[in-house]
Amino acid sequence: MKRRNMISLIFTFLILIAAITVVACGVVRVPVGIRHLVHLAIPPEDLYEPIVVDAFPFWESGFSKSYPLVPKYFDIYEVGLLSADESLSSKEKFTGTVKVEFLWQGKTVFEYEITSIQSGVYAGKDMTRYKKASLMSFELPLQGKYKKDISMRMTVLKADQNLKKYGDSLQMYIAVSSSP
Repeated sequence: MKRRNMISLIFTFLILIAAITVVACGVVRVPVGIRHLVHLAIPPEDLYEPIVVDAFPFWESGFSKSYPLVPKYFDIYEVGLLSADESLSSKEKFTGTVKVEFLWQGKTVFEYEITSIQSGVYAGKDMTRYKKASLMSFELPLQGKYKKDISMRMTVLKADQNLKKYGDSLQMYIAVSSSP
């Protein structure tokens, strides 16, 4: 009886591994949140490489720029601040307002206002500085149907003058979220 249970357990484990692999490779259509959990469990090497990195002046009121979104993976993505020299203080508060519009074939399908930092990734073991700070997260594809010809426009509605002190070392990024 023990042998039969062991064979059953091994068979179940192999089926589970095969199912996770099929989902991770995108062969089966599953919700983005499930894919995100699979990617967190079995991450591809380039999962967290940003699809956009740009010098975005959060301290210039009225500044606006559009970015085409070409995702590597259907997953949960985030928009955030990337500190090249890891000097972004973990006590930094985002005091501005940035309007984010998701456009499909030039028409707005979703919009959001960024008003705070959601989370951060510390710079190594130094818990006083962030390597990156997430401002918002979103799913790609948007609302399960907008897969191609998606872009995102960011507009500074209220400038955050505190971020100006970081200068060129601070960039905006869009990447797969590392948060569960």
